[in-house]
Amino acid sequence: MKKIKKLVCIALSGIMMASAMSGCTAETKETTSAPEQKEVPHKDGAESPTAENPAESPAAESPEAGEPVSLRFAWWGNDARHEKTIEVIKMYQEKHPNVTIEPEYRGKSEREKVATELGSGTSADIVQLNPPWMGDFVSNGDFFVDLGQYGYDIEGFDKKLIDNYCTYNGTLITLPSGLNARCYIMNKTKLDEFGIPSGLDTAWTWDDLITIGRTVHEKNPDMYFLNIDKSDMVEFVMRPYIIQKTGKFLIDDNFELGFTRDDLVDALNYAARLYTENVAVPAAEGNTFLNATWTNPDWINGKLTSRLSWTSLITSETSDSEDTFVPTGLPIRQDAKDTSVVVKPSQLYAIVKTCENPEVAADFLNFLLTDEEAGKVLGDCRGVPPYKAVQDACMEAGVLNESVIIATQYAQENAGLYENTASTNAEITAVLIDAAEVVSYDSTKVESAADQAMTLIEDILSTLR
Repeated sequence: MKKIKKLVCIALSGIMMASAMSGCTAETKETTSAPEQKEVPHKDGAESPTAENPAESPAAESPEAGEPVSLRFAWWGNDARHEKTIEVIKMYQEKHPNVTIEPEYRGKSEREKVATELGSGTSADIVQLNPPWMGDFVSNGDFFVDLGQYGYDIEGFDKKLIDNYCTYNGTLITLPSGLNARCYIMNKTKLDEFGIPSGLDTAWTWDDLITIGRTVHEKNPDMYFLNIDKSDMVEFVMRPYIIQKTGKFLIDDNFELGFTRDDLVDALNYAARLYTENVAVPAAEGNTFLNATWTNPDWINGKLTSRLSWTSLITSETSDSEDTFVPTGLPIRQDAKDTSVVVKPSQLYAIVKTCENPEVAADFLNFLLTDEEAGKVLGDCRGVPPYKAVQDACMEAGVLNESVIIATQYAQENAGLYENTASTNAEITAVLIDAAEVVSYDSTKVESAADQAMTLIEDILSTLR
């Protein structure tokens, strides 16, 4: 490991400035498929809608007084997110007594549920979505309202976020719920006891992760350095490991592979070593808490000391522990061609075309994202607020978790390729997860797992080209 310059201040301009925005995440990482698996290439060069003054735009106009309107708003998250979102709904209803917004919330993202509801026409009017879902959803139907017609102040959002994740075929169909980035969360309290440095003033390589990480289990057989499941192994280890080596998208927009079989073998070998050298919690335990590893009692009580995750989840994933947690940078290989640091929307908001009052839904969405008082209530429950004026207000009010701000700024300053739509194909992700699971239990099966994965991925790509 080597020391890097310590961040001593958080400039608000740094939060809004992304050198190269990159692309679930998500509260939980879903791998189930939407009906059909045909994706559309990323919309390179699509122009953002023209920004308008929200005070003069349809999105900012109040709904007709006295005309009763009922809307359904569906999202997922933890209890804190539910409570804060419901409070903002009540704030909006107080301003517009004729509008009733029915909250529909759940604990997990549930891609298949959302896909089924969209396909059957039973979806809520306003929906929270995971960015990786959008390629499938857009190619499989015309589900979402054109938000460009409602005059949102687009200039208040990061342009690359809007262009790369919210605009399809030149049409604005979603808005970001917050800023999110890959990060590494470390239990400083426990790692200090082992003399292991943590925080953003320490740069980790993939070799460091093994040589230093294994000392935790060596010194205390009841503990492991890395809390991880098979899904996170793909998202936070194998994808970055390959992209840092190649400097390319995992899958390009023409549905061509950005890596070779040898690249996949290298990544699977590394994943297997994390288990054989006792760096990662045993796969049987990690996968017991699939897509919710932060609920593992061993994580809460400090027997698992680090976790690869998203900045929007830092607060919720550490709140049940009494220990001190700090963010650090993702491991980077010494000859990396790309940092593989992804910065993307935490989630996306969209209005579904079955909504009978889309202009009212658009007004509520405008309030949810751009009202400063609403922003202070929401805080960082979906990551750093994506709208600059709300960021300013939240910073001044001190309602944002400092670790979330630091980790987000660090990611933006070190961002690599954005996560294009093709690279997040659900079927391909599932194939990689299966391969990761195989080697997590038997490290001798790396070659066969790679062969099977490459065959399946090529078959999938042939149907998408």
